[in-house]
Amino acid sequence: MKARYVISIATGLVLAMGAAQAHDRAKRAERYDPTPYTSGALPNAIHSGAMSYDDQILVDKVASALANDRQLQRPGITATVTAKDGQISLSGSADRVSQAARAEKIARDIAGAGNVSGTLSTQGG
Repeated sequence: MKARYVISIATGLVLAMGAAQAHDRAKRAERYDPTPYTSGALPNAIHSGAMSYDDQILVDKVASALANDRQLQRPGITATVTAKDGQISLSGSADRVSQAARAEKIARDIAGAGNVSGTLSTQGG
């Protein structure tokens, strides 16, 4: 039981670190070479993980919806979506409060209102 708990924590940390690095890399690329993102929008950095098949399906649905939502793409969010026993955990950051609220609403619409915990931190208004 303890090993499973430690593995879950380690997986979450690795996913969060990867999400932050991917988003930073995309921001640097945009700053120095604007041609890859001609729309002006940076891609969302959405990472996901789960320990069971059913949880992974749920996580994939939430992560896909977050990555493809147009309101979350300017300037983009960094999020990690994990699941255990049908409970979604959302962490990461958004540029605006409205983006954080939108991401949480999308997760709740897919997983159910009582099945989502966590929030995205914000830097601005």
